[in-house]
Amino acid sequence: MKSILLLPLLIGLSAVQASDRINIAEDESTHSAYNDGWQPGKNSGTGFGPWTFKTTGGVGSDTHCGFFIATSTAQPDLENAGPAGKAFGMFANGVEFEVASAFRTFDAPLAVGDSFSLLMECGEFVKKFAADDPRPGVVGFSLRSDSAVGGWDDCALGARFQFGFYQGEGNYQVFDGGEDHDTGVPFTTGGVSVTVTLVTPDTYNLEITQLDTKETKKLEGRKLGGDAGKPIESFAIYNQDGESSDAYFNGFQVSRVASSIPR
Repeated sequence: MKSILLLPLLIGLSAVQASDRINIAEDESTHSAYNDGWQPGKNSGTGFGPWTFKTTGGVGSDTHCGFFIATSTAQPDLENAGPAGKAFGMFANGVEFEVASAFRTFDAPLAVGDSFSLLMECGEFVKKFAADDPRPGVVGFSLRSDSAVGGWDDCALGARFQFGFYQGEGNYQVFDGGEDHDTGVPFTTGGVSVTVTLVTPDTYNLEITQLDTKETKKLEGRKLGGDAGKPIESFAIYNQDGESSDAYFNGFQVSRVASSIPR
């Protein structure tokens, strides 16, 4: 696997930490592979498998969900998740409960000491149509101990960690092996940088940085959910009934302590 220098988008790590880590996986919406759009099967960057897309489908002219490369010109609400003017975009709006989920495997499961990071940004949940499914929406991502993808809801299959903005909640929420789900970090339309670092096969540290204020919160020693000891093999990002607001993701990275990489 190709090793590359740590990208500056990994905001969640301090300068000292960053100098001691090397990216073993990364992908960005600005890569040339996405010049003609974001499609299933594309495998840009390094350290990840190809993208798999799943949606709820739906029928009728008032049901919409899908994937695109967002630009700050076409999507003026795109802010900090597109530092170079682009981001991976997902929309899910209409009169049904629409969902767009994107899945990707890691070339190798995350090891103890590895950090997985991304940028995530979305707006408030606002109905696009007067009639809408009453179920609450969520924009977020999961780390999975499974790589199977059968449908949009497999984002929760084998999930050892889930993070997101849940409709009706003022703060970002996390679902893992603990009982406290509230991160204490207020939702912001400016987006967040999220870093998950494996401490043991079943525990992790979480670092959340609000991209607009640069305020950072660390939650350490949390317990992963799912089956104990199972390695994290893939991740999923999703927009579940985000309605008027699109969801933006970017800066996917896996970093590893440089001293632990064979030379």
